[in-house]
Amino acid sequence: MKKAVLTLMMLTASATAFAQSGAHLDQQKVDSDMQQLSAIKEEGAAFIMIDENSSYVAVEFVGKWEEINNYVSHKEAKQRKLEKVNKQFVYSQVGDTLESLEQKVVGHIYADQPKYFSVDVYRDYHGDSGEFNYLARVVEYN
Repeated sequence: MKKAVLTLMMLTASATAFAQSGAHLDQQKVDSDMQQLSAIKEEGAAFIMIDENSSYVAVEFVGKWEEINNYVSHKEAKQRKLEKVNKQFVYSQVGDTLESLEQKVVGHIYADQPKYFSVDVYRDYHGDSGEFNYLARVVEYN
């Protein structure tokens, strides 16, 4: 009886460690993908010239394109003393992949345009289906 209980406890501990390592890998993937996410800030003016007697249009743009990457980890946000201004949760449906959750997060980021943001990913095993439900917590900073 003691061996059965001990074996059951070891199996439970190893299953928990496996689930935590999988969630950690998911978080690393999202961190990597969000760091690659960037926006372009456009400054400048456009000059358009249309010739009335011909069919061409000349367009000239003078300006500056600046790449912005505003993804930060919680540790970086604390070091920079950023202020939390909003917290949103983005949910996935049963059977959705981590990539589909990332697309929903990107849509949220493009809609809100936060100055800085971080993303935490959580997953929950869905019954006996062998699939996970994903949840992302998006924290926006100012």
